[in-house]
Amino acid sequence: MEKKFLGTVILPGMFDPLTVGHMNSLRYLSERSDKVCAVIMTLKAEEEKRWIPSGTMKALIEEAVAAEGLDNVSVYIEDEGWLAHSVEELGADGVARSFHPSINMEKEMELIHAVIELGVPVHLIPSQLDLRSSEIRVLAEEGFLDEIAEQVPDAVFRYLKKKD
Repeated sequence: MEKKFLGTVILPGMFDPLTVGHMNSLRYLSERSDKVCAVIMTLKAEEEKRWIPSGTMKALIEEAVAAEGLDNVSVYIEDEGWLAHSVEELGADGVARSFHPSINMEKEMELIHAVIELGVPVHLIPSQLDLRSSEIRVLAEEGFLDEIAEQVPDAVFRYLKKKD
């Protein structure tokens, strides 16, 4: 089998919750990579601050990825909070980031700088995002769950409906 040009790539994020934007990024990377690692970045000490627990989110991402037929996408939890640990542990050839209008550029530049220091490339990929995870969470908590149905994969929406 011929190696795809991105090799093994990591898409780090909180994924709290997984959005259609995340899925678009995973699909884009899946088509161009041998292996894609969706890495849930959660410090052990901050797990209780998550809206959806990391373990549950991992299962929901796996369900959404399977439904899309993205066979080369795996999901990991980085509870040490060190992207360098994930890059080394997963043998990543690069780290992908998706930019969107409401991104915190200062925080994003810190992450990009850290990745460059690891000696792996940063792949900037197109963003196809309507709402960020934090915006989806606010809308759901305000009682607008049905209005966000198209912003999250079916597995996540079913989970949120049960949670509600």
